Amino acid sequence: MGERPIIFSGPMIRALLAGRKTQTRRIIKPRGKAPSLFDGQWSDSYVLDPGNASWRERDVPVKPRDRLWVRETYFQRGHWAPVQGAIARKGNRQKWAFVPADNVLLFEAPASYRKGRHAADPATIAWHKRIGRFMPRQYSRLTLVVTDVRVQRLQEISEEDAVAEGVAADYLEHIHGPHGYRDIWETINGPGSWEANPWIAAYTFTVHAHNIDALAKEDAA
Repeated sequence: MGERPIIFSGPMIRALLAGRKTQTRRIIKPRGKAPSLFDGQWSDSYVLDPGNASWRERDVPVKPRDRLWVRETYFQRGHWAPVQGAIARKGNRQKWAFVPADNVLLFEAPASYRKGRHAADPATIAWHKRIGRFMPRQYSRLTLVVTDVRVQRLQEISEEDAVAEGVAADYLEHIHGPHGYRDIWETINGPGSWEANPWIAAYTFTVHAHNIDALAKEDAA
């Protein structure tokens, strides 16, 4: 059983909390320099051949029974401080780090907050918007327990799957079935990403409103 982070946008977080989202699709990206079934050289039938399961599994890191701790945008009080002796790769300038004032988090925006480091006043403690990829494991409030992993082309999504992705059924009906999911996919992955029809891993999961470490303690009790 593996444990790893997974990031979601605001609308998808709301769908998770509402119990409407039990699937997610992620583009499969070949790992490392070894040959991959997903490098565009192989036919779909060859990729899905049962005899190539070990190849597929190498590039699909998530497995059934894995636990994924959810990263999301949050707000926290703190200030910015220079990292002594460190230079940021971008622009070859001084590297700065966010220093939390405490462990209090908000998931809804406070009345006033800063979106990033204030160049003229970095040391004053204030509420800051922190993007999901910076969320530490200890702050995660949602854990997903994977029950199934499927490898398929993006456009193979069914209407049932699209609903499980958190798309409202009436929206899908209005937009002509599962292709209504295309709008959400392209909002996240950019124009043309639906037409590219990449190989994806479709994860089905159960949602638990617990930090991953709290869930482990609860299971052990």
